Amino acid sequence: MIDIDRIAKAKTDTLNVYEQIDTLVKSGKEDFLKDPKSPLALKYLLIEAVEAITDICQHLLAKSKGIACEGYIDCILKTGKEEIITISLANKLRRLADLRNNLIHRYWNINDEQLYTQTVDNKSDLLDFVEQVNTFIESIRREK
Repeated sequence: MIDIDRIAKAKTDTLNVYEQIDTLVKSGKEDFLKDPKSPLALKYLLIEAVEAITDICQHLLAKSKGIACEGYIDCILKTGKEEIITISLANKLRRLADLRNNLIHRYWNINDEQLYTQTVDNKSDLLDFVEQVNTFIESIRREK
């Protein structure tokens, strides 16, 4: 059985991360890059986003499909394959999980300017994810 409270908390975490990212990048690339704390904060927020997203993915896969996953990328891709989210979104979020792994294991290879640009271009994926999860949960409720 899906734990709606657990999903709701992780969705809220994802939306909060989105809001914080939006605030962080709103001032523009130049201001973002001038402040050495901004790239560090953004990196941490992206890690938090992946954690919340994969918590949702893992839970929905296990409870609604009986499927286990191994690691962040596997969870995200299986969620797309199982049509909990679209494959297109799963592939986008896979890149976010790849970035998370790079931040954790080789963060010094991440260019702050590219990080800013990619984040601005793709931050709406977080909103799309929450929306698609809502749609999936609603479809389960209708089936009952």
